[in-house]
Amino acid sequence: MLTYSVAGWQPAGQDDLVAPPEMVLSDLREAWSPALAGRLLGLYLHGSLVAGDFAADRSDLDLLAVLDGDPDEGLLAVLAGLHADLDGRHPQWAGRIEVEYVSLDAARHAALGDARRDHVIARVSPGESLHLLPATTHRVVTWSAVHDHGRSLLGPPPDMLLPAVDPNLVRSALLDHVRDWPTWVIQMTTPGAESYAVLTLCRAFQRLQNGRQLSKRQAADQTVTAYPRWADLIIWARDWWYNFGQDTDPGRADHVRAFVDELSTAILVSERDPHALRT
Repeated sequence: MLTYSVAGWQPAGQDDLVAPPEMVLSDLREAWSPALAGRLLGLYLHGSLVAGDFAADRSDLDLLAVLDGDPDEGLLAVLAGLHADLDGRHPQWAGRIEVEYVSLDAARHAALGDARRDHVIARVSPGESLHLLPATTHRVVTWSAVHDHGRSLLGPPPDMLLPAVDPNLVRSALLDHVRDWPTWVIQMTTPGAESYAVLTLCRAFQRLQNGRQLSKRQAADQTVTAYPRWADLIIWARDWWYNFGQDTDPGRADHVRAFVDELSTAILVSERDPHALRT
């Protein structure tokens, strides 16, 4: 795996001047279009800014770039330069711009449930360096959300370029994520990672329940109603995320792991017996 370091995320201070997200997106579009000319088929915004639940000092900018072919090490070097230049122009957004680069062929194969080992994607996200990784069917959760709700920055509307994904395939990919969360959460030792785990599992639970991709806040609020005995923890995670929480704050590791274990187990049991999901 080839990786390029990207600046880590730091929350903006109250007195810091932060460029509006639309300005950052405009700069990104203007830089990416000529640099990737002939390779970039579409560039799409998704996530909280599209869902209407964007927190200017906390939320990421989530993008999907659809390419004419799989990314390689040469393209990765070009992308690293683009991201570094954008971070230099907008330092308060450094580490808060999440982009996944996927070829149209890889998205089409994954939508058919055909995860070919020779397809790779490139990805950069908060706390994660720009790198190549296999284009597994796990990615269809994001790609289907972009197909259904993404906003075009470059190229045709997403539902005209990206393939539709069978809801059963999306469900299967979500359940794979749910199975993995009890293992993933063990490595999450900061309040930020712990709150992310709680909110992300709430989102998976809600999407499996109602078929819609909700924002973190929306999913947390609805899961409080469904799981009132975990209300205190879910509200803590939501408020830490949206109210400028710091990783120097006290965490709730034991409670987070217990919540993840219980909710993931309940979700998987409910898949075998729809009447087994209890609050």
